[in-house]
Amino acid sequence: GKSSILHAAPFLAKVVSYMQRHNVPFEHIDAWVPSFVAGDSSTVDGEQPCRLCFAGSATTEVQIPSVNGPPEDLSAEERFNLQSFGDYSQKFSFDVGCGLPGRVYQSGVPTWEQSVHNAPAHHFERCGGAQQWGIKTVVGIPVPSPNVGRIVCVLYSRHDRAKDPEVVSKLRDEFTKLMPSPKWKLVVDVSPAPPTTMIGTEQATTTVTSAAQTTTGTGAGYDAMGPSKDSKEARIDEIVAILGEHMPSDPASPLAEHIPSFMLLRLMLLRASRKEEEEEVVDTILGSYSSYKISGRATSDIAVMLARDFTFLTQSSDFHDAAPSSISFFKAPPADDFLYKNSPALTPINPPDGGGSLADMASIVSN
Repeated sequence: GKSSILHAAPFLAKVVSYMQRHNVPFEHIDAWVPSFVAGDSSTVDGEQPCRLCFAGSATTEVQIPSVNGPPEDLSAEERFNLQSFGDYSQKFSFDVGCGLPGRVYQSGVPTWEQSVHNAPAHHFERCGGAQQWGIKTVVGIPVPSPNVGRIVCVLYSRHDRAKDPEVVSKLRDEFTKLMPSPKWKLVVDVSPAPPTTMIGTEQATTTVTSAAQTTTGTGAGYDAMGPSKDSKEARIDEIVAILGEHMPSDPASPLAEHIPSFMLLRLMLLRASRKEEEEEVVDTILGSYSSYKISGRATSDIAVMLARDFTFLTQSSDFHDAAPSSISFFKAPPADDFLYKNSPALTPINPPDGGGSLADMASIVSN
């Protein structure tokens, strides 16, 4: 299935259900959440800068071809086009005030825009995707959030919809009642990625840079089919060295709780043979390492982030059954943990008996 469907968390599922029950004349919706950027810079009012990041999309099963008309099922081709636009949108992120999500987030005022497929790029930066997949009308709605302050929901239609302030007011009230609370989950994509492009004031980026683009040196370890065995082993050796160098040794250290993950990941990488599920975890860790490395992270930060990634991946599998009984997986980091707050790809890891389901933990946007 399309990856955009996988991002449709409980919040978006409830929104789509409401849209279909009340014949809301839009067929697709996505959500954009603020991701605060670490650094020395700050805004004029002293607030920490942030970007609006894609947080999931969902597509209805019906459409309203004409105003006040009966709903009709979307054809398979129409659903495919809407879901493809969702996949296209997840490659974008917006500075506050830039792009439709960024403008709505900054102003806190809804916007209704028609004929976006014919709009200039500086007005609607995703006009290329709108043209390709038939998006004509877009409505951006700011929605209060209890944990991030505000998110932006954007509705899309393949039809030309006349502005209706009453519909916008009702949707805003209903979305607010759902109290969206964004959560981040680890998503690593190690497939080849297109080069970054700049269109107007909006930056189109891939979720995670391809591992093939992050390798330093001669690049001889790569061919048309992806990384070679030599390149993979070289990266494994690098990770093993980093983990050994930065493994916490002081029991009083704030990072001491990560020792089990450091040990288990390092031992897994050092093994000459691995099970199929272990090999999948290793490949994912290698993709994470390449992404963190190309972003310029310090090796000490990379070591801790890889340990957390490993814990998340093994917690969502059967690895706990095979883990030594003397090793306990760490709990969520404290609220003032700087690295945690500045790693938007990571989410708090609940202990095995925490009571929460994986589906709840993996949700990007939930109520």
